[in-house]
Amino acid sequence: MITKQKIEIYKKFHGDSDGFARVGSITEKELMTNDDWAQMDSMLQDLELIEKGLASKDFKNQVDTKLKENFDFESIEMIRHLH
Repeated sequence: MITKQKIEIYKKFHGDSDGFARVGSITEKELMTNDDWAQMDSMLQDLELIEKGLASKDFKNQVDTKLKENFDFESIEMIRHLH
């Protein structure tokens, strides 16, 4: 589950997973997995497609479902405002 804490870490490193791998703290690395990082990258790409009007209604519904299944309420609002 993506949480506010995980999004804060993602923001701290400006989405740079290599930077996170190099200088992230032990605590941050215990909290955040590579899968979490990839999931946020993917969601940001999906949201950008929607924002640019390049997504179908079905795609938008799929993205909404993924958000509800994988992001807690607070983190949904945060990820929507990152891109």
